[in-house]
Amino acid sequence: MKHQFTSFLILVLLAFSSLAGLQAQVLDPTFQPTVLKASYIGGLQTGVQVLAVQPDGKILVAGGFDFANGVLASKIQRLNADGTNDGTFNPGGMGANGFISAVLVQPDGRIVIAGGFTVYNGTPVSILARLNANGTLDATFAQVPLGETRQLSSLALQPDGKILVGGSNSFTPGAAGALVRLNANGTPDASFNIGAGVPSGLVNAIVVQPDGKIVVGGSFPSFNGQTSRLVRLNPNGSLDAAFSPGTGPNNTVSTLALQPDGKILAGGFFTTYNGQPAPGVTRLLPNGTLDNTFNPGFGPTTATGTASSVLTLRLQSNGNILVGGNFVQFNGSATMRVARLFPSGAVDPNFGLRAGANNFVVALAELASGQILVGGGLTQFDGNAKTGLARLSATGFDDPTFAPLFEPRGTLAQVEPLANGQLLVRGNFTVFNGTPAPGAATDVRRVNANGSLDPSYVVAGTSLLGVQPDGAFFQQVAGPTLRRILPSGAVDNSFLGQPFLPFTSNIRNVLVQPDGRILVFGLFGAYSGTRNGTVRLLPNGNPDASFTPPVGSLFRTYFSPYLQTNGKIVVNYSETSGTVTTTQTVRLNADGTPDATFSFGTGPNAGSTIFNLVQQPNGEFLARGSFTTFDGQATPFGIVRLNANGGLISTLPGLADFYGGLLVQPDGRILAVIASGATTALVRLNSDGSRDNSFAPVVIPGAIFIGDDVLTATVLQPADNKIIVYGSFRSVAGQPRIGLARLTNSIASSIRAAAAALPLEVYPNPTRQHLTVAVPVAATALQATLLDLTGRAVRTWTLPARQAEAQLDLGAVAAGVYVLRIPTAAGTYQQKVAVTR
Repeated sequence: MKHQFTSFLILVLLAFSSLAGLQAQVLDPTFQPTVLKASYIGGLQTGVQVLAVQPDGKILVAGGFDFANGVLASKIQRLNADGTNDGTFNPGGMGANGFISAVLVQPDGRIVIAGGFTVYNGTPVSILARLNANGTLDATFAQVPLGETRQLSSLALQPDGKILVGGSNSFTPGAAGALVRLNANGTPDASFNIGAGVPSGLVNAIVVQPDGKIVVGGSFPSFNGQTSRLVRLNPNGSLDAAFSPGTGPNNTVSTLALQPDGKILAGGFFTTYNGQPAPGVTRLLPNGTLDNTFNPGFGPTTATGTASSVLTLRLQSNGNILVGGNFVQFNGSATMRVARLFPSGAVDPNFGLRAGANNFVVALAELASGQILVGGGLTQFDGNAKTGLARLSATGFDDPTFAPLFEPRGTLAQVEPLANGQLLVRGNFTVFNGTPAPGAATDVRRVNANGSLDPSYVVAGTSLLGVQPDGAFFQQVAGPTLRRILPSGAVDNSFLGQPFLPFTSNIRNVLVQPDGRILVFGLFGAYSGTRNGTVRLLPNGNPDASFTPPVGSLFRTYFSPYLQTNGKIVVNYSETSGTVTTTQTVRLNADGTPDATFSFGTGPNAGSTIFNLVQQPNGEFLARGSFTTFDGQATPFGIVRLNANGGLISTLPGLADFYGGLLVQPDGRILAVIASGATTALVRLNSDGSRDNSFAPVVIPGAIFIGDDVLTATVLQPADNKIIVYGSFRSVAGQPRIGLARLTNSIASSIRAAAAALPLEVYPNPTRQHLTVAVPVAATALQATLLDLTGRAVRTWTLPARQAEAQLDLGAVAAGVYVLRIPTAAGTYQQKVAVTR
């Protein structure tokens, strides 16, 4: 033991030595934690996808929502019978990202979740996890390898506790794709073998028969060589030869249900089964052939009688069948996306005769009272407002007293920092840090320097272009016309914006020169004369006749301009001729004429694009793009350094990975984004492209699918170079932050001695259990945060006011090296701490 402890102390000393220059980038404690909400507008991505009623009557709800009854739930919440949140269930404030598409409640109360997520309450978990009964992550359940980034869509529990998991054909943790069986602890069951599996598609539904055989349905065209979208497997995963579906359904199977007599109900997008009519829902005999006693008539249809889809089935205890989907009629009877069938397949004419659901239904559950839960993309049921979930009477009518509120998170698409520390923002949100945002969800708003919303400021429209030093900015409005918005938010009527022609014109970028003249770039043919994609305006909006850019075709689009300090303009343009589009980068002189001294040589390889072109303090450029060669030199990571005239200097030999979103700091170092699997991290590079190890990576979990959890961009505040990150994410550095966060910038701010971290006295250090802190005496309570070396908060404590010392309990903290940080009005006190065990 003594030898182990000594070895640990040596490691600690080495870590302290190597971290002497490391100051982890942390969330700025002077900037309010951002919580953005958006209005629920229906749809699968933000709605309810899964319902599970527990034996105690409580209701698990999961899907794509982020808030449940105002509480940050992130994809899963448990409700009491009246629709309020169950206070004993706590997914930890961050829950899952992405979406949850399947939930399984085990007999011991633990909950298996599956879907398209990559993290749960700050812990990386990929697409499958098990929760304890209280909603916390069950660490005893084996994790799917983090490199696995495909979605899961179905779960089933065997009587022996083993778990069947269905998903996409590339789900491969130790077995063939699309369907695996896990042991009770989450490890793959090697005794289950489905052979070749499925060539493509999803396993959408799984049911386990009492004899242990497994019925599987989905969108796959074949299963282990059998051409059918519905098959039955033996307990070992092999095809059951006694099950004869023939060619099976002619389209996707979405849902399955097993009757007590062994017959199998199937619903989906199909219209035939083994060549026989089977409109959206059918019943099979135990041998897999059609049950001819089941007759749903025309089945689910649209208002015009076109076949529609069944997305969910629920067998009631009396043998009746609840059907949900995207149909508005069932066998000619108006049913509005929910219907009840008799065991014969006929529509129950006494079930639900009102307006029903106004959008698709994808989940159904029956309560012990006989009431019915309906989940999906609905915003109304029977005309009553809903946010994805309704409760019906046993006869199918909405209960208006049951109205839990599910909401999606808000997002930011653009942030423009102002000189006074405020931010102009646009995106999609209706509530900002608990404050209702005036105007429409997509209007331009202003955020104060402390992270609060300025409720006095709202500018209609989604366009935010060309911010002036005084906080005024430009907008494209109908016409299309450019208008200027004053710092007050009012329209500047002195700006004489004229229409851009033709009416399909699109303004891509606006740059304001130091002299107040305005550069406009995009796709347009004319602005008070022929300009073709670029024009310069005088401060009053009239065209500047002294700016004479080259005239290109009507199909030339200018974008991503960069204004150099000498007044020259580097800009990209794309031009289409026939079916071929080419992209070029040029530099214009201050008068708009082409600068012949700027040349890339042979430049990037054909067919590639330059995404970023940014200038460093010494006048050199960094270019990032899809190119693999530049001026004849190999560029395996798509980044080069260019001289002031565009000539190749270096392919950055220090690079070892692909980076995005390059942003040059005033000290010449480069902020960049790196993606590893579904995880995004903000890192910093030295000038040669090597990683700056004094900058601790800031982790921002991403999602599996494009357009969900995304770090959109990073910008620097003008006054202090603090880092603003924004997008559609839910957490930053392990803390809940929705759409917006501000980070300290240790290196940039350490240049200024006043911003250096203040020393903090702590003892004993290293420590095993408790740490005594000589607290900076303050008139108000302080917050102490223990951070790991990635910058993620591990523990926080509130320290009483006017107290010289405090003792912190580290009993639950794993052995390792940490940073203890205490922000105060006088500065931030911090010290490295070693915890031993």
